[in-house]
Amino acid sequence: MTRRILLIANPSAAAGRAASQWKELLGDLEQRRLEADYVLTDHPRHAVDLARDAAGKYDVIAAVGGDGTVNEVASGMLLSGQGGSMLGVIPVGTGNDVAQLVGIRTVDDAVRALAEGTSQAMDVIEVVCEEPSATRYALLYAAVGFAGELLKHTTPEVKKILGSRYCYTFGFFRALFSYQTPMMQVKCDDREFNGRMFLVSAGNAEIVGAGTMRLSPGAIADDGKLNVNVVEELGRFEVARWFPRLLMGTHTTHPKVHYFPATSVSIESEPRMEVQVDGELFGKTPVTFTVRPRALRVIAGWGLSVE
Repeated sequence: MTRRILLIANPSAAAGRAASQWKELLGDLEQRRLEADYVLTDHPRHAVDLARDAAGKYDVIAAVGGDGTVNEVASGMLLSGQGGSMLGVIPVGTGNDVAQLVGIRTVDDAVRALAEGTSQAMDVIEVVCEEPSATRYALLYAAVGFAGELLKHTTPEVKKILGSRYCYTFGFFRALFSYQTPMMQVKCDDREFNGRMFLVSAGNAEIVGAGTMRLSPGAIADDGKLNVNVVEELGRFEVARWFPRLLMGTHTTHPKVHYFPATSVSIESEPRMEVQVDGELFGKTPVTFTVRPRALRVIAGWGLSVE
């Protein structure tokens, strides 16, 4: 049976480079004789509204862009409350970590998956902010603290100049000089932490930052658990010295890093901090992260890491 496909494309992804891949994508679809409707986003969070309106009307709603675009499309589908549609991922962004997670490495992989791939259920992280009062969903991770400062310093200009391999590392070290560690109250199932915190994150996948950082080692995207990092206050030089361990996923051995599984994380902070969701800023604390087991079906490629 022919799948009904909608492409939701972000022409600004990868600092504008995604637009140049659009013709390649349309050519690949034509070569495989796949018919698809498509719509282009023209402002931030537009894809949330488009996906929410389309949910249930198409077999596949495919995000054409990076992780931010994928996050918006997935959030719109989940917020709609409509079942029946599967998420497709076409990687043309700076960070394509969701695509890697589901076994898709190229545009050709993505088109082949649209034509032949089967769907797999994966967990999502429900993110509920109080300011503004809103809900979003993360596929990779959600975080409060240093992650937001890093994102602010990884600007579109930095992405364009350095590309996906180096832009987040550059942003990391730029952020070290401006970040002020806030006071936080963190509750994770039956655990509680109070004090100045460098970072609190809830992971659904091991790798983030365009494949550069193993923030949540051992995370599995369909195990019904969040992999939580609670990182106490660290000095700038200490953070810089431990940065290579973050890339390898061995940062969890640091005495000020608490790393464990949980199903829910609630965070309050003073001052209020911005929340990072799959590499995008969304709302401010107080915030709650809750795992929603196997809540989303995704068209998978080959070498998939969720079962």
